[in-house]
Amino acid sequence: MSEGPETVFKFTAEGVDLEFAGSEAFVERQVKRFRHFLEGAAGIESTTAPTTEAEPAKAQTFAEFCAERPAREGRGAIQDRILLAIYYMNVVKKKREVSGDDVLHCFRRAEWERPKNLHNALGILKRKVGHLQEGSRRGLYQLSPAGLQYLDGRYEPA
Repeated sequence: MSEGPETVFKFTAEGVDLEFAGSEAFVERQVKRFRHFLEGAAGIESTTAPTTEAEPAKAQTFAEFCAERPAREGRGAIQDRILLAIYYMNVVKKKREVSGDDVLHCFRRAEWERPKNLHNALGILKRKVGHLQEGSRRGLYQLSPAGLQYLDGRYEPA
């Protein structure tokens, strides 16, 4: 049983290489999901916020946001909390790029222990894990498509 021809979408820009292949409906969903990041990577000033299936309908405080998405404990907890803070800033606050100070602000709001070396953790999440991508200048970050996909999968709505 054939579903029809496969649809392929390829996008390459400085620091971003994406390829989606599958049914046309699947590819359209992925392009819609990553539109904000594609526009940013292409240098287009976006009027749309990142769209995710887990995007809240109303503005939430960081505490409310975290209450719905409990952070991991133990190994990997700091990285998950950093990603969660950046996800909140990118998706809920619609802030395209986030600094280390923004992350620390979220940590204070959630009353989480401050990372011992935040900039090292951000570098690992960018270079080794691939969940962050560099912003328009040094010290600014945003979730990469892989990071957004990771968090969407981790905190899927019930």
